[in-house]
Amino acid sequence: MTRIIVSVFLGISLLFSVAAFSEDAYFEVKADKPAFTPSSITVKKGQKVTIKFTSLDVDHAIHLEAFGLKEVIIPEKGSATVEFTPEKTGVFDFPCTKYCGWRHLVGKRPRFEVKVVD
Repeated sequence: MTRIIVSVFLGISLLFSVAAFSEDAYFEVKADKPAFTPSSITVKKGQKVTIKFTSLDVDHAIHLEAFGLKEVIIPEKGSATVEFTPEKTGVFDFPCTKYCGWRHLVGKRPRFEVKVVD
């Protein structure tokens, strides 16, 4: 009888662990001179967010200051992963902060947007 109770308890604990983990959000974002792809993501307030940025060409960088992250360098043909948990709702827009091409000079540098909803 004790084994059955322990098994049921462990099963329920595992179920809640998986449910909590599934609430996390994971995104893969490609960076190249014209754009971040996707250029926008939507997440929930209080949700743990993980974003893997991968450069398809040259070095890029992004400064996610609204989420407490300083400049993140995305190395040439490499990747960088960031994690944060947004605590306020809104739309947050982040431009590429490392010169990666002529678009920076004419105000059309790549931009990345995070929408945080309740």
